[in-house]
Amino acid sequence: MPILRYPIRFIMVCIGVCAFGITGCTPQLPIVFGNPQTEIGQSVHTPTALPFTPTVPTPTPTVLVIPTPTSSPFPITPTVAIATATPLVLTPTLLSQEDRQHLFDEVWSIVYERYLYDDFRGVDWYGVRSEFAPQIALTTSNEEFYALLSTMVQRLGDQHSRFLAPGAVEDENALTSGVKFNVGIGVVSLPTAHGVLIRQIFPNSPAAQADLRPRDRIVAVDGVTTNVSNIIAGPEGTQVRLSVIRPGEDVREVLLTRQPVEGRITPVAQRLDGDIGYLAVSTLWVNDMHEQVSGALTDLVVERPLRGLILDLRSNPGGWRTVLSGILSHFVRGEVGAFFDQDQVMPFLIEPGSGPDLHGLPIAVLVDRGTSSYAELLAAILQTEANAVVIGLPLNGNVETIYAYDLTGGARLWVAQEGFLLRNGVNLEGQGVQPDILIDLDWTRYSQETDPHIVAALRYLNGY
Repeated sequence: MPILRYPIRFIMVCIGVCAFGITGCTPQLPIVFGNPQTEIGQSVHTPTALPFTPTVPTPTPTVLVIPTPTSSPFPITPTVAIATATPLVLTPTLLSQEDRQHLFDEVWSIVYERYLYDDFRGVDWYGVRSEFAPQIALTTSNEEFYALLSTMVQRLGDQHSRFLAPGAVEDENALTSGVKFNVGIGVVSLPTAHGVLIRQIFPNSPAAQADLRPRDRIVAVDGVTTNVSNIIAGPEGTQVRLSVIRPGEDVREVLLTRQPVEGRITPVAQRLDGDIGYLAVSTLWVNDMHEQVSGALTDLVVERPLRGLILDLRSNPGGWRTVLSGILSHFVRGEVGAFFDQDQVMPFLIEPGSGPDLHGLPIAVLVDRGTSSYAELLAAILQTEANAVVIGLPLNGNVETIYAYDLTGGARLWVAQEGFLLRNGVNLEGQGVQPDILIDLDWTRYSQETDPHIVAALRYLNGY
């Protein structure tokens, strides 16, 4: 018996998002069950009314294990939209069979109706339903049931679509505000191959009191070598011993007492020699990051004009479309490309914004393998529309826009729903931004003064 599509009802708020992770912390589709609110984007679907001829790669379906925001590295990774459904009052007991079936139908149907790729990237979505439906009745805990839905969505293999259990949704919502609160040491960090890199220290935190600094690397926690950041948090009043390496120095031991810490994720801005500005933006997920960036740029130019700007997007996993637009408004104007789904093409227009107008300012954009989603679009648009030079490694071409759907019981589904084409017709999905200056060195092991990407950017902007 064929499975009919569910009728679609939704209200969309056009905001784009991508996701990142933080130490101690952590984006719908229309159906009768839910209403969308957020977005992320790219696709292999070719719209018929494009104002230019796109190059659209054919994706190869793969099965990926995609971490939720609570376990992802600091550059967040969502570009999204959100839906609203009638919530259930959750209890520690197993959801009823009826509620589990209802949520399963929500998830499957949203993907069926709204997924960007009309061929589901080669995945037999009907077959997936037939495979997973019988397992619903066999789950013995809510955790097992949610894990089953997560595995089902991972079958799409697009690196963006994902299912979040209610607890992960709470963490994701907190992250959007940019305010981090937990019991720990008070740092924003990035897991790396060689330890946990500290990216930001919150004032008056145990880390600040111990003189830990950005670019310090935590290589062991309580004597155990690690690159996992969430183990640094713990009960209030307990102690944690960190083995820390500062670039150019030997390892040292630091004993800290965990305490409640609240801090705000912010950009880092400073004026370097030669009137070159440096602006590091670790995520576009914080919903007012574009306003913070505007303020930071204003502070940089208030004394005297800049001769150039280094925009550091390394390990930035993306974020909201409003943030992307707001940052771009300082450097470009007008149509810079187009978003598209299976039904329509939507020009991406950048309007004048508040803050300094830096059109024509020489720009160097720093990227690495962790720069993705809307952060990758930011780099690509500046490269093609503002003649920015991109420095670092080739990017992954993971720029789909996802929409978030809030589901029954407080869960959330993110669905890759839109693609993006640059104004020159290039579709970055699967091919990625190519750097103008290729540097294959691990920047996380250098001080700012010796960072090879920053050194190359300064040489370029200073004309030698």
